[in-house]
Amino acid sequence: MIIRLEEKRGGRCRGSQEGIPLKDFIQNNWLIDLPFNNGVFTWNNRSAGKQQIASRLDRFLLSDNAIHLGGDFAASILPLSGSDHWPISLHWLHPGNLIRRLFRFEDFWMSHPDFQGLINLEWNNFSPPPVSKMFQF
Repeated sequence: MIIRLEEKRGGRCRGSQEGIPLKDFIQNNWLIDLPFNNGVFTWNNRSAGKQQIASRLDRFLLSDNAIHLGGDFAASILPLSGSDHWPISLHWLHPGNLIRRLFRFEDFWMSHPDFQGLINLEWNNFSPPPVSKMFQF
């Protein structure tokens, strides 16, 4: 569903009334409609010339709280790969301070047949930075 007339090219020109429920949903829920950095349209009817219709039917909606996580968000339209929709990608660039979570060991991991070998392999190949607590350990 398009929100603005600029989000559609070709075909019948419909009024912007159809996009009002989506626009209201975005505003009422304090969402950010992230623009794409390399285009507008995410769908086309695969026709050429005057018969072609293209629309922005896919979008990323971010909570306004996402801005407080730090960093920059970038949305891109990826190359067409057989569908009438272009895939889209969201990147979180230069995230700020990441939330640290406690590591929890699960007992069932030890029941896996490769557990001991994997631990030995990783332990022997691990070289922590000299300033880290693991290096000091």
